[in-house]
Amino acid sequence: MIRRRALLSSVILAGCTRRDELPVLSRVPAFTLTDQNGNEFRSAVLEGRPWLASLFFTSCNGPCPRLSAALFRIQEATYQFPRLRIVSFTVDPDNDSPQALAAYGRRYKADPARWTFLTGPMPVITRLSKDGFLSGAIDTERTHSTRVMLVDAAFQLRAAHTLDEQENTAPLLKDIQSLYGNS
Repeated sequence: MIRRRALLSSVILAGCTRRDELPVLSRVPAFTLTDQNGNEFRSAVLEGRPWLASLFFTSCNGPCPRLSAALFRIQEATYQFPRLRIVSFTVDPDNDSPQALAAYGRRYKADPARWTFLTGPMPVITRLSKDGFLSGAIDTERTHSTRVMLVDAAFQLRAAHTLDEQENTAPLLKDIQSLYGNS
């Protein structure tokens, strides 16, 4: 009887405790791409710091402008987390040259010290989308996920958020806060 009560108490307490830890969803593979300045960008630069990832293309007239505007708001809301980086990967590397990426970044007031735009071979970007970000394949129509992925300092995908019609960034900001508190 005492064992049963102890077990029941531990089950009840476990159910009532708050879990701050974000789950590990996948591991993001290492990569080498080209940034908006035309420089080689190795993922090792991101080691030891949490980062956000997004997929986009500069000529998109659909969700990409809303996503980039939301990322700007996240950039502005997270200066208290100086190690946090934002990395946007083009899904149209044939047309998104470093110069096009730099112009796009200026349009969205991206802080170059915190927000990087990358281009490179489509197989590398597709592998990141499928295997690391769990966002599926990118097709020839440049169809891609519009989620923002939160990656921890050890390259583990910890959360993915689709911004709603009101582009509510609060859930993502809460996860950043949670991860930052644990990193």
